[in-house]
Amino acid sequence: MLDEMDGRLWVAHHNEFSLWASRALGRLRQGFARLASWDGTTHQLLAIVAALVITSLGFTSTASA
Repeated sequence: MLDEMDGRLWVAHHNEFSLWASRALGRLRQGFARLASWDGTTHQLLAIVAALVITSLGFTSTASA
């Protein structure tokens, strides 16, 4: 009985999940393509993000001591 219910649920949601996954991967692919097509500002953006991550990790480790 449970196998039949699981099968029906899988069939009902498989197409919806497949569409969602393909849209998500398409957006991710577009984002990477857009990031690759930028000029030198990409390196600056990545440096800023890295600096913010390092700073936030430093603040959390010193605040807990």
